[in-house]
Amino acid sequence: MKKIFIFLIALMSSISAFAQNSGLGFNYQAVVRDVNGILLANSNETLRISLFPGQQASTPTWVETHSVHTDLSGSFGITVGNGTRQSTSTVNNFSDINFSSAYYWMKVEIMEGSTYREVSYSQLPSSPYSEVAHNATLFPAGMIMAFAGPAENIPAGWLLCDGSEVSRSTYSNLYNAIGVSWGTGNNTTTFNLPDLRGMFLRGVAGSDLSGDPDANIRVSRYDNGGNTGNNVGSYQGDAIRNITGTMSPVRGEQANPSVHATSGVFESTNTNVNGGARTETRGASTVTFDASRVVPVGSDNRPKNVYVTYIIKY
Repeated sequence: MKKIFIFLIALMSSISAFAQNSGLGFNYQAVVRDVNGILLANSNETLRISLFPGQQASTPTWVETHSVHTDLSGSFGITVGNGTRQSTSTVNNFSDINFSSAYYWMKVEIMEGSTYREVSYSQLPSSPYSEVAHNATLFPAGMIMAFAGPAENIPAGWLLCDGSEVSRSTYSNLYNAIGVSWGTGNNTTTFNLPDLRGMFLRGVAGSDLSGDPDANIRVSRYDNGGNTGNNVGSYQGDAIRNITGTMSPVRGEQANPSVHATSGVFESTNTNVNGGARTETRGASTVTFDASRVVPVGSDNRPKNVYVTYIIKY
């Protein structure tokens, strides 16, 4: 008996679900009738679903089969992406399909005897393209962002940059992106996240050391490895540029108590000429400085700043 499909509706999972769980596939419902329009209720059927990267494409990207049982109204539902993968697929997993690369078409076939008969070939509606979220590079693994909320409100797909040791397999995309730049973990199955608590970020100097003359002597901040020198992940402690010079008080002048810097002892030399004889005397003047009397001071060197939560995409 020849069978026909009347496709009712393609029910797609929400975009947010796809964005967080790529590979779920999309739902598809249909009704099966015979050539006379009679519903085929309580019927066992075998379907083959093929996804082609364009209407004229000859090779399907994905092929899967489904065994379905129609209900009393002759309808059934499947999830495209959750069927049995066929060897004619050019990708290993449904989640590997890059829906952004082409306008995909779906062919639906039904088994009749020992062969499949095509019953539908149509362009996919827009909803399945939420699968693009899996392949999108808007937020690639390893991207660091400033988050305006507290750590407990970090969105799904992101981790706190607190130096934690995490699994290399669970967070394989992140591990492939950053490796052990921020710490080697246990050297086998884990690695470390960046620890950016209380830190300012600075671009790697690379070949232009004018941006950071001390780039090559940067160290690792971590006890278990991590990059040093002119490489991402290396650490540099706080410092101020060195100031050198001499300061000699004018003869007979007392140290000005309004000068504020750091404490120091400065030598002065007095020269006298008496009857053709030249004599020199040396004395020490102590100048005390206190920068806090004219500028704000703290326990480190810093510009004006506000706190954010640094997070990293995995």
